Amino acid sequence: MLLSSGGDRGIDLVQAVRSVTGLSAWRSKQLLEAAPTTVVDGTWFEAATEAVKRLTAAGARAELRCRWCERVMSPEDCPVDAVRCSSPFMSPDGCPASRPGA
Repeated sequence: MLLSSGGDRGIDLVQAVRSVTGLSAWRSKQLLEAAPTTVVDGTWFEAATEAVKRLTAAGARAELRCRWCERVMSPEDCPVDAVRCSSPFMSPDGCPASRPGA
């Protein structure tokens, strides 16, 4: 999950990042200031989707990006499209952007 921008709701955003990452308030603030940056990586699709929803509700701009094919996904609209994953490095069977009900 990629944090595009931190927004302007300071303490709400810090608390949202803390709830998603488990980091301290100070580290969460540093992460927000480093945007654009990856907040959650290598996690289940459902956990990343929930993280995007929490950060968006707090006023941040966050994207859910597929590790297989680098497509940006909407948490509500998965699969992204019917086209199979086009990653040359990973199996298309594991791509959450292409699997219905991922």
